[in-house]
Amino acid sequence: MTVTIKQATFSYEKDPIIQNLNMNIPVGFTLLVGPTGCGKSTLLKIIASLYPKYAGKMTGSVDLHGLKSAMMFQNAAEQFTMATPREEIIFALENLQITPANYAEHLQKAFEFTQIQDLLDQKIDTLSGGQQQRVALAVLIAMNVDIFLLDEPFASCDPEARQFLITKLAALAQNGKTIILSDHVLDSYERICDHLFEFKAKTVEELSSSEKEKLFKQNQKLHDQSYSFVLPTGQPIFKMRQVEISQNKLLLKQDQLDLYGKATLITGANGVGKSSLFKAMTKMIEYKGNFTYLKREIKQLKPRKYLTEVAQIFQKASDQFLTVTVRDELALSKKDRNQFFTDEKITEWLKKLGLQSHLDQVVYTLSGGQQKKLQILLMLITGHQVLLVDEPLSGLDQQSIKLVLTLMHECQKQLQQTYLIISHQTAELAQFCDYHLVFADQQLKYVER
Repeated sequence: MTVTIKQATFSYEKDPIIQNLNMNIPVGFTLLVGPTGCGKSTLLKIIASLYPKYAGKMTGSVDLHGLKSAMMFQNAAEQFTMATPREEIIFALENLQITPANYAEHLQKAFEFTQIQDLLDQKIDTLSGGQQQRVALAVLIAMNVDIFLLDEPFASCDPEARQFLITKLAALAQNGKTIILSDHVLDSYERICDHLFEFKAKTVEELSSSEKEKLFKQNQKLHDQSYSFVLPTGQPIFKMRQVEISQNKLLLKQDQLDLYGKATLITGANGVGKSSLFKAMTKMIEYKGNFTYLKREIKQLKPRKYLTEVAQIFQKASDQFLTVTVRDELALSKKDRNQFFTDEKITEWLKKLGLQSHLDQVVYTLSGGQQKKLQILLMLITGHQVLLVDEPLSGLDQQSIKLVLTLMHECQKQLQQTYLIISHQTAELAQFCDYHLVFADQQLKYVER
């Protein structure tokens, strides 16, 4: 065994989130599953010796049998302290007291494993979420640890990058490393994971072969569903004419494109420029050409008035929060609420989303999925007509995805809102979105698939 947990009970405040857990994790590829907020991230941080050192209280014991471990957080950006990927990896090696003469060997392994050669000297804060996740994984590879603890490591990765990295991690497991990984998206794991553990009633149980097979079959049904989109018609909300957007390099060169009401899904590879498009639309970065909102040039609109109509739901939920507790955040959003969200409606959805019992909790101590649900609720409460939604499903289990999409649909129906949604989870959003834009080769193009 590489990890042995005995009689572990962990709590942040009064009620334990993990209770009387006994668990043995062997060498190989282990997948952790369970609903949003059940304790997956907490367990990984316990194994990584981050808890209870930095948060919470725990009884019981965790034994790694002398092996070295390192963790990759759900929000990769939280781990970075240096400006570029190269500097970040070297910083990790310095902390391990590896001599500079040996840096090249460690760097080469990390670069080849994650294929980030072209990102090495870019500023980390200009990288996409998926690119940042690759960099965070590269740091762990360079450290050459025995146990890899990965919390939703592919939440922002495009499907091709996800498949590539899972295959590489499986090869590590076959060569004697221990991979312990939590994920809500089960694609690509069926033939790879050696052990599958599920959170149930504040503890963890290993699933049998038949139970694993059943779970993966349920996941496959989601992707077996056929779906299609329509090409838009009517009056556009936004118009692009000879628009160029750059961040380190030219990302978008669009001769002509119109963006319409209802809901539009935007897909494309990591780093192609999807989030930068949203930043240009919310006046966070500059663009060249003519980009109009309701026939008015965006760059000429006064920010305060324009941003009361058009708002961005950020990829990282924590970037959206401005106060301390859930209750404080709700109070702030209520100041500019729309007519749909009465106090009764807000209470109803807090209960549905499982947030009602967390009102006095610090928002940054919520799980990644809980933060995402709160973020979306807060932004829907406010009175924006256009919402630019960046990765709304990351960190959410299937039940939470259904609830969030139901909430968004209900709100859109009542207020006639326009949604532009960036996501890699096409199957989950196909029934919700009317139109589909693919971002590739510096162009956005409508497709019917």
